[in-house]
Order: sequence, then structure tokens, then C-alpha cells
Amino acid sequence: MQKIGIIPNIDKDKDLAVTKRLVQYLLGKGCIPQLSEKVADLTGLEMYARKEEELYRYSDFLISLGGDGTLLGVGRKTAMFQTPILGINLGTLGFLTADEKNRAEYAIDKVLNGNYKLEKRMMLESTISTEAQNGKTMLALNDICITRGLLYKILEFNVFVNDEYVDTLRADGVIICTPTGSTAYNLSAGGPVLKADAEIIAITPISPHTLTSRPIVISADDVVTVEVNPSREDTEFTISADGQDNLTLRGKNAVQIRKAKACTTIIKTNAQSFYDVLRHKLSR
Repeated sequence: MQKIGIIPNIDKDKDLAVTKRLVQYLLGKGCIPQLSEKVADLTGLEMYARKEEELYRYSDFLISLGGDGTLLGVGRKTAMFQTPILGINLGTLGFLTADEKNRAEYAIDKVLNGNYKLEKRMMLESTISTEAQNGKTMLALNDICITRGLLYKILEFNVFVNDEYVDTLRADGVIICTPTGSTAYNLSAGGPVLKADAEIIAITPISPHTLTSRPIVISADDVVTVEVNPSREDTEFTISADGQDNLTLRGKNAVQIRKAKACTTIIKTNAQSFYDVLRHKLSR
């Protein structure tokens, strides 16, 4: 492995100190660091600048410097290239990251020495079926959320799985999540924790109006359709992917969510099991 991309969260890597440190470390290992043009300019390392697509396409692996949110953003952008991602945690809670910033070199060495494993994480693809959006799609590693606007009351959703009617929800919103996303917003909303490598999807209502509205788990091969039925035509609601890509719509709309063809490839360098990580992170 020679070409290694570094993608920092500029807000968390103050003065890009960790980025600069890892660039020098990789050079000492005979590797070629690759940076986005913006990061290269900020660090004075213009000789390692690459166009964004080149960075994602041609790196042997990518180092995501930040937290889970940073890795989610990198994952959506790199899924089509199947470039593996090594997450280094600069935040407080990292389910997806491989190690902490003070152990970044240790994690990199393990990858360079072949002492790692790759995890393929399922993603979701949503399609908004409106004439105005013309079949716009959104890709998510964690979840697709449909939530009400700030100024309006609860929304009504008709939920279908494989075109079969499931239920009508009256709630603040609904979360459709992958196993990776089950420990994020889904967990806070009372949804189930799903094992990371399971081929399943969870549908979780957010603050439902009735106590009978409960999360359900379906096969990853199923297709979810959510019809949004607002009480007023000017009622706004938001569709978001991983809480990062957002689209605001008005009136009656239908959103279809299915397993994406692409997936995110995450590098794991420690022997902790899914349950070890879950127990450790949730006990903080």
C-alpha cells in the first residue's frame, strides 16, 4: 500500500496538527500521502494535493480523522470506489473508528503490515418520487430519516413494505436504518440494536402519538415506501441521509428506501467484537 489519503475534520483537528503528524509518519514509511486541495493548501503541503475524486478513487486506503460523523461523510463519497477507510477518532464516541488519535500510528502500522480485516457495511438508497425532484436519490450508511419541520405539528405516514401496507404512523418522524445506524439516532428513539453484519433494516417511529406504534425489523432485501400525508399542503418536512445530506419538501410525497448496491468498506485493526465495542461505548 503506497498511496494513502488523509481526510481530516478541520473543526476537530485543530491547526491540522494530527494531519501534519501523519503525513510525516507516512513519508517515513515510504508511503505517498494524499490530501484534498483545501487541506493541502491549509497545511502548506501542496505537493500532495489531489482532486477530490482522485483522492477517493486512487488511494489504497483512506484515513478518516474525526468521529463517526466524519467517517459517515467519507463513506458516502467513497462507496462507489470501494476504497477502504481507517477511522481515527478525534471525538468522544466512535463506534466506527478503529483507534484513538494517540494510537493512529499504531493502527496505520497494522494496516501496512496486513494485520487487519475489512468490514463491508450495508448502505441505504432513498428515492423521492415527486415530479419536482425527478427521482432524486440519497445514499446513507446510517439512516434515512423523515422528520417534521420545526413549525408544524406531528406528521402522518403510511408505511409499506414490498407494497404491502404495514401501518399508519402519527409521529414526529420515522427512521429507516441499517445495522450500522442502529446505534445512532435509532437507538436514541427507542429502536433496536442490530448486529453490524446482519442483513436487516429497522423502521423506528420518532415520538409516536400512539403507544401501539413500535419499531419493526425487516429483511435487507425488502423495499420500504413511506407516504407522507401532511395536514396542510404547505407543511414542510425533511428527508435526511445520515443527518448530513438534507432535503426539505412540502405537501404529499412518497419516499422509497432500499438496500443500496454500494457499500462502505471499513478497516478494523483490533480484535474487539461487536459486543465488546457496544458494551464499552454505551457504558461511557
